[in-house]
Amino acid sequence: MRILIVSDFFVPHYNGGGERRYFEIARRLVRRGHEVDVISMRIHGVPDHEEIEGIHVHHVGPRIRKPPIRKPLDFMRFMLAVFLWICRNDYDIIDAQTYSPLLPSLLAARLRGIPMVATIHDVSSSNGDQWLQSSGLASILERILMRLPYDGVITVSRSTASALMELYGRSPEGIHIIPNGVDLELIDSTSPTNGEYIIFVGRLAPHKHVDHLIEVFKALGTEFPNLKLEIIGDGVDRTRLKRMVDEYGISARVSFHHNLSYREVISRIKGARVLVLPSTREGFGMVLAEANACSVPVVAYRSGGVVEVIDDGENGFLVEAYNKNVLYDKVRLLISDGKLRNKMGFLGRKKVEKKFIWANIVSHIEKSYSLYFKT
Repeated sequence: MRILIVSDFFVPHYNGGGERRYFEIARRLVRRGHEVDVISMRIHGVPDHEEIEGIHVHHVGPRIRKPPIRKPLDFMRFMLAVFLWICRNDYDIIDAQTYSPLLPSLLAARLRGIPMVATIHDVSSSNGDQWLQSSGLASILERILMRLPYDGVITVSRSTASALMELYGRSPEGIHIIPNGVDLELIDSTSPTNGEYIIFVGRLAPHKHVDHLIEVFKALGTEFPNLKLEIIGDGVDRTRLKRMVDEYGISARVSFHHNLSYREVISRIKGARVLVLPSTREGFGMVLAEANACSVPVVAYRSGGVVEVIDDGENGFLVEAYNKNVLYDKVRLLISDGKLRNKMGFLGRKKVEKKFIWANIVSHIEKSYSLYFKT
């Protein structure tokens, strides 16, 4: 098959969960004999065409300085560029992910007679935090995008699939639940970073509630004065969070990182005592599976697809959203109890080996594509 993947960004220039998923799938599809193109936004300093492990990556539309931060006009320009690209090129199937790639991909696919599937990671309106910082316009756009007549829909969790059916009336027959996976070979070949620290990995956006983790970390300082906090990621909340750390007087023990390679991120996860994800909107929570693959236990807010990755009390702890006191208690417990930490890490690794292997996931992707591929 000649496959087109449409994503706002792509690795290695941005390593979000969706981007990492597409990369892992695309490179394995190439190995299986498929031809895979990716179109994503232009980035300053990056050529308009790259070949990454056999994947042809084409950067179109606006040129972004600091992914994932974009202006409203950037979205519109990218959508136009996506539409024009598909109109000018031939593919057997198109796979576009939320949000901005969806509408132009569908319109152009219909004009060209190309089947199109939508990969939907999460549904913002199914919980308290709206997409793009509770924007009323964004909420309206999501309601439109979730109802569009795609040939098929791929979701990363049962939670997202349920939200699509319950909130937007999508038929279960057209929804394929295919979770994210983990690259065990890369993880096992990566050495852990040394140090005594806990870690957050993800976009620095309001719904991730990294400020809750910073508050918890500050409170832990009395009992664990040598403990450090590693925050890996970038986004609109970065400046506010750094200011918060400065105001709390803990900047010497908190490190912010971005633009790390994926292997560097894995190295830091692998050396952490605990990974904490206090997010209230997660379609899956890929970093949770990555932490478990590193035999690192996690503490996360109970939200969306997180409950499909973490079995509470087994490979980590689930905390009700916004309950910072319990978040503190669970993080403290894992820091102080090495035996429990090792047990949960072991169980986490076993779950990943059973459920989140890329080879199996790509086989399911191939089968889903073949349902719509017109020979």
